[in-house]
Amino acid sequence: MKLALIYPPFFAHVFNENLPTVDDEFGLFPHIGFGYVKRGATAAGWETRLWDAPATKKSFEEIRDEVLAWSPDLVGFSAHACQTIWDMLPWAKRFKEETGLPMIVGGYEAKAYPHELMSHGWFDYLVAGEAHLVLPELLPALEQGGSLDKVPDLFYRSNGELKPTFRGPRPEFSEFPTPDRTVFDNSLYYSHISQRKSFTIGMSEVGCPYPCTFCCMRHSGYQARSAEQILDEMEECIALGIHEIDWFDPLMLHDRERAIDIAREVKRRDLDIIWSCRSRVDSLQFHHSKKEPDHELIEALAEGGCRRIYFGVESGDEAVLKTMKKGQTTLGPMAKTLGAVQEAGIMGLGFFIVGAPGDTPESVERTIELSTKLPLYYAQYQIAIIKPHSELERKHLLEEVGIDYWREYVLGRVGDHLLPTPWTEMERPELERLARLGYFRFYARPDYILRMLRRIESPEELVRYLRVGLQLLLRPLRPSDEPAQAKKLLRSALTFLEAALTVMNPGARHLVFKEGGGLQGALGLAARELSEQTPERRAHDVESLRKVLLEELDGEPTPITRAPDRYEPWFDTKEAKALLSIGRRTA
Repeated sequence: MKLALIYPPFFAHVFNENLPTVDDEFGLFPHIGFGYVKRGATAAGWETRLWDAPATKKSFEEIRDEVLAWSPDLVGFSAHACQTIWDMLPWAKRFKEETGLPMIVGGYEAKAYPHELMSHGWFDYLVAGEAHLVLPELLPALEQGGSLDKVPDLFYRSNGELKPTFRGPRPEFSEFPTPDRTVFDNSLYYSHISQRKSFTIGMSEVGCPYPCTFCCMRHSGYQARSAEQILDEMEECIALGIHEIDWFDPLMLHDRERAIDIAREVKRRDLDIIWSCRSRVDSLQFHHSKKEPDHELIEALAEGGCRRIYFGVESGDEAVLKTMKKGQTTLGPMAKTLGAVQEAGIMGLGFFIVGAPGDTPESVERTIELSTKLPLYYAQYQIAIIKPHSELERKHLLEEVGIDYWREYVLGRVGDHLLPTPWTEMERPELERLARLGYFRFYARPDYILRMLRRIESPEELVRYLRVGLQLLLRPLRPSDEPAQAKKLLRSALTFLEAALTVMNPGARHLVFKEGGGLQGALGLAARELSEQTPERRAHDVESLRKVLLEELDGEPTPITRAPDRYEPWFDTKEAKALLSIGRRTA
């Protein structure tokens, strides 16, 4: 039996937190969830293949024909983020209509929005639990015609009715297997600053104990795999020819002893791999009451193959940090710790937020100024948005607008919208301008350029940096008013030039590929820019958004029933427990 996995391309949307060029060029990463799917399917005795459209740049038609030639018994998609749902769903619809094959969906948002995803009618099954646990139960039942009611965390259709089964086990993350990366062509993946082939990503932990208001993971607990497990996973990667791994969990250095054990064991085993991770700055200060740098930890990381650490600095304004409940200071201890990281030979990348709660043009200026003074190799400037399952969503969408936007979006009842940002007087066009200003202030410094030129290892790397910088400069930002015709012509010309540059990069997720790619796609984007109507100006106007959404919903929004301020799988909700208990009593 065969399971075909499809990963459609995804693109920048109006509600995204990054500038479109940053979204396009940040890298191409394997969707690691498919590695767990592969592990579960293999345990059931099924063969699995993945078609990764963003990485291969294959069209829907090419992938459809290849899938049909392989003759799978089941086709799988992933709902891994609300923001990319409507990049995935049109592909699922076409696959169902044009192949008639049985289809299944899973992923992070499938656990939170099972009814909404199944309402479209394109999926026959939905996994609302962990794939490596559900698939060994589900796939044999499908193969042998057994009862699906005995499969945990499953939605399926029976006689036209959508049926949930029951809540399955919730194991600790340390009990998870490693993702099976043989399902990926690992040579295709990279980040914008990765150094080696082949490249992959990983998760060493899940959850976050911190209360940051902008994040969907706030107060979501913390579970980590052991150092021994992480080292074994690294050795599995090396056996597949992978020599660089980026650990995507937000707090890899939260457990100091585990971090030291990982680093020292990489050195002891002499593993041919380098790695990067994400961390709070104060995770490298916990060992000292005066927030001095933890030199023992930093030196162990450097000697153990850690080449980059991505730090959530967020803001250069103390009041803004307090408002977002970040709980760290921007003063001397941070610069001293980042300096120690740099001196150890580890490259630091700072994440900064533009338009955070309480931000003003003056506080954003302080943030940009701080970013240029900290000892960092890279900086990324993100615009504060309302993310699904975050405190900002609870307060400003569910309570103030009174509409569960992300739920309606998954249902397909509303389209892409600039979401309100009532926590700042700055509008989205100004925020985008400030974010771009941050990039040029940081990367165009003469001393930074000289340092970068010394580090560049190939002409290809130099060309990539120059191209991305030029694209960032050329790509028109969102206008604050309706442009005059002459300005529209200029924006259209710049759009064409920027898109034509993107065609040189086969890995980019640029909209030019949605228009067919090549010069034809660039011309299509330029024509669209020329005909673009007046954009919505205010991203932070709650009343205007409510009015627009109610018009789309014909005045009948879906009732708000899910957890208001954090992610919660449907099978764990009070709604699920009540419904399933009624079903058991009826049976």
